[in-house]
Amino acid sequence: MTNKQVTFKGSKFDVTISGDSAKSIAKEYMDFVNDLERALGSTPAVAATPKTSSGIRLAPPHSLSTQISKFVTEGFFDKDTTITQVKEALAKRGIIKPSTSLSGPLQQAVKKGVLKRDLQTIANKKVWVYQKSK
Repeated sequence: MTNKQVTFKGSKFDVTISGDSAKSIAKEYMDFVNDLERALGSTPAVAATPKTSSGIRLAPPHSLSTQISKFVTEGFFDKDTTITQVKEALAKRGIIKPSTSLSGPLQQAVKKGVLKRDLQTIANKKVWVYQKSK
């Protein structure tokens, strides 16, 4: 197989990595970035997504799905909650996301039965209101 070469452009330096496939180059890049971050004394910027024993990938700890799960266990959804309220609670934790990016993870939580939702009229506007499933 032909050896391929990719250069990753960075703000302070570029990294060139060679390999025989995109997968091997990506793994080599992730390993290099983690080693570099450790050498600089900071937390690795690129971490492998953990897997369960069955090989299913878990959501990274910073994902919106994980944050929503934390909110559920903390009781945030024990009362009616709008997307705007979820957005504001995430912002307090330093996670700034547009409301449009929250609807998908919230809908997945509804499909999984973690949350339930109802369409309500608030201030003459129809909005989805989420609550923890009983």
